[in-house]
Amino acid sequence: MRRRERVAQGIFRDCYGLAGVVKVGGKQREQRFAADTPLKTIESWRIQTRAELDADRIDLDADDERDARGTFAADLPKYLKKIQTRTSFKADRSHLRAWLPALGPLKRRDVKPVQVQAAINRWAVTKKSPRTIRHRRRVLRELYQSLDGSHARPPLKGVTIPKIPDPHPTPVARALIQKVAKSLKAGKRHEKGYGSDSAKAYARFLVRAMTGQRPSQIMRAERGDVDLVRRIWFVRAGKGGFSVPLPLDADMVKAWRVFIKADAWGAFDTRSFSQTLRRHGWPKGVRPYNLRHTFAIDHLLAGTPLGDVQGFLGHRQIETTRKFYAPILVARLRKSIGRRKLKLA
Repeated sequence: MRRRERVAQGIFRDCYGLAGVVKVGGKQREQRFAADTPLKTIESWRIQTRAELDADRIDLDADDERDARGTFAADLPKYLKKIQTRTSFKADRSHLRAWLPALGPLKRRDVKPVQVQAAINRWAVTKKSPRTIRHRRRVLRELYQSLDGSHARPPLKGVTIPKIPDPHPTPVARALIQKVAKSLKAGKRHEKGYGSDSAKAYARFLVRAMTGQRPSQIMRAERGDVDLVRRIWFVRAGKGGFSVPLPLDADMVKAWRVFIKADAWGAFDTRSFSQTLRRHGWPKGVRPYNLRHTFAIDHLLAGTPLGDVQGFLGHRQIETTRKFYAPILVARLRKSIGRRKLKLA
């Protein structure tokens, strides 16, 4: 018998595990969770789902439109139309919809920093990452400045956000990279239909894993930048760094040949790319960005000088490289120092 017991608002337990339930405007959505799932995870799902249902409900008749004109919920679709050609559109749309539960019914001009801060505090309690919260603040600012002009003042004065933790680069195992690459190469499809273009995903994954470059730099790459005869890739600058003439070894050349054959040039959505990787075996909770850290750490452990690693990564300042990879550098130097034997005793 499937008898439910209410655990918290919108969260129920039965003999099969936990269930989250959200009802908005006569619509109901339910999601099953394992019995040991933390309640905060389910609460976070409910907040996001409520925002999505609120967005779907913006189908008002003429009178309702007059009443809703100028509200955050009514203005959001206008802004989404403006940015729908962005590569990051899906991610930005998700970040914007996250504001709907807190700001949706409010007149946009009446939104106060205290209301924005309250939403941010709730996200922090439900363990939303500082990076996600920063992106949500960014898209909120962009919405106001796009609809009201570049000199508009979004309701962000005095708003504080969680600090991003100090960098802690963690390499991923070679076996994991090989496993994901093998699955992508096989062209497997997920039951939900994600990752249909696994050829391009496979090509981008190979270049990213082999070269350690950022997704933005792979997106900016043009055919003339990659010289497979001279074995060099002129990496265009990204994230405040500088252009890098990156020498290509045999594995990098093979990765680029796959990339060129798949015609994987141009922009791609990093969020969708990450979802594709996870459906091909990349572990949840580990950022694909760790491929870049793995590249740098492998070189440092192999004895590559810090200055050369700085060049490979395109860091403008060597202190940036040192800040991220100092523990690895110290470990390698300690090992080198240990080889010095004077035998004076």
